[in-house]
Amino acid sequence: MRRAFLDSQVAIWAATGDPRLRPAARRAINGHPVTVISAITLAELEIKAAIGKFSLPRNLIDLYEAEGIVIEAFDAIASDQLSRFAQLNRHDPFDRMILAHASSRLGTTFFTADEALLDLGLDWVAAV
Repeated sequence: MRRAFLDSQVAIWAATGDPRLRPAARRAINGHPVTVISAITLAELEIKAAIGKFSLPRNLIDLYEAEGIVIEAFDAIASDQLSRFAQLNRHDPFDRMILAHASSRLGTTFFTADEALLDLGLDWVAAV
């Protein structure tokens, strides 16, 4: 099954209607029958909000549900993919886990604004 998998930054933009998620990117995401985020994304956003990097809407999970975004558990299959991205050993561990999660299922397009992830040259990673 084809699915759009959103990086954390893209996920928060999608949930809050942030204009940084351009219409063309939104159309590309919506062109997939399923849109997914990792449960790791929720943890990352909560931790970063707790240390003051940004504030989150109180009803974030409700916003994702309203947008039809599925929250998927990080599982053993996703964990097994971490070794594929050793070049990210010194990069944000959340990014590495989320990328591994996205790579764990065939038919996934991973949408991100993170230049380090885009620079990996993976054909299933798309810029927003």
